[in-house]
Amino acid sequence: QQRRLRADVEQLSEIKAKEAFLRSQLDEVQRTTSPSAACVRKTTDAGEKARVLATRRLRIGIVGFGRFGQFLATAFTRAQHDVLVLSRSADKAALAAEAGVEAYYALGDDEDVRTFVVGSGLDVVVVAVSIVSFEATLRRLRPVLLDDAHPDDDDDADPGGRPVFVDVLSVKEHPRRVLLDQLPGATSILCTHPMFGPDSGKDSWRDLPFVFDRVRILDDDVDRCERFLSVFEDRGCRMVELACRQHDVYAANSQFLTHLVGRMLGETGLSLRKTPIDTRGFESVLRLVETTCDDSFDLFYGLYRFNPHSKSTLLSLRKALADLELRLIDLELRSPLGAASGGEASSSGASETSSWAPQQGSGLRPSVSSRGAGVLSAALGTASSGSPSNSTSSSSSSPSRRDAVS
Repeated sequence: QQRRLRADVEQLSEIKAKEAFLRSQLDEVQRTTSPSAACVRKTTDAGEKARVLATRRLRIGIVGFGRFGQFLATAFTRAQHDVLVLSRSADKAALAAEAGVEAYYALGDDEDVRTFVVGSGLDVVVVAVSIVSFEATLRRLRPVLLDDAHPDDDDDADPGGRPVFVDVLSVKEHPRRVLLDQLPGATSILCTHPMFGPDSGKDSWRDLPFVFDRVRILDDDVDRCERFLSVFEDRGCRMVELACRQHDVYAANSQFLTHLVGRMLGETGLSLRKTPIDTRGFESVLRLVETTCDDSFDLFYGLYRFNPHSKSTLLSLRKALADLELRLIDLELRSPLGAASGGEASSSGASETSSWAPQQGSGLRPSVSSRGAGVLSAALGTASSGSPSNSTSSSSSSPSRRDAVS
């Protein structure tokens, strides 16, 4: 059995490597082969991979059954995996059954927790709760995991069939630390961030970023880890392997900044609404407010509280606003009537607002960003151009992930 498992892992790894190579060489393949030949080649590889995966279905446990937990449960069952749920909400069992969930357990019941974690034969446990409740949830599971652990459990101990633990939070250093602190040493840990959700991913996951970091994957768990990642690969996600720390550096200048600006504009009493003379830039602003303020405030707080780089982003934005206000006041004091120095004001205005625009090296266009960050970049780009004709089309933006949880 161990030999067969090793062979499956090696075959799956070879297929995944071939897929990655084909994606990176897509342009060359299109130039050097006919479209029909390329299609046959891709279909053959997909069929081979599907046969390997179909022989070893995953049993996936989801902790938390809010909107995102429900979203994942539906995706996993459609991919022919077995799904079980552990939730603090007692009134969602019928909803879980409709989604194809095999069993529904209560987080508040000690026996249910034990059955879910160690008695259900799970391959993977996905912790899909909010950022602010993540550590408390792991502490709730910890006694069961420790009771099931080897007395001398360490990184070299036999995991004894313990599931791979996966987080799906919008911050990454925080869950990495909590998982390493709370789980026994011989437990595999995969930190992930699907940068989409029930709204932005309702039609397709193609080209949507899925960030992951193999924090600690034991040799015996490589197969399960790769099969789990394949769920997202097969749906067309853009797979981005990134260290947790680097993710949070990027996220502070994309996701947190997007939510910060959207919340600020949505809660200032400006009563922003559509008008008959809206520019494309203002339409982008309205979309930004909508996509951020529709998310829970817990998500916004979590992005601030649990990303160590968010505070510096907030301070930088506050300083930039103060600097702009002082420069405007300075121009007003030096040119009370404004008419005599209109050209100077126009020139200065352009240079001052340029610090808000997404420029090279500004951090507003990191290599990994959510669709909400794209809306912000569109709004800032239009504002800095000073002309609606240079703005990003409204069709290029779509809602960001809704991170609602149980």
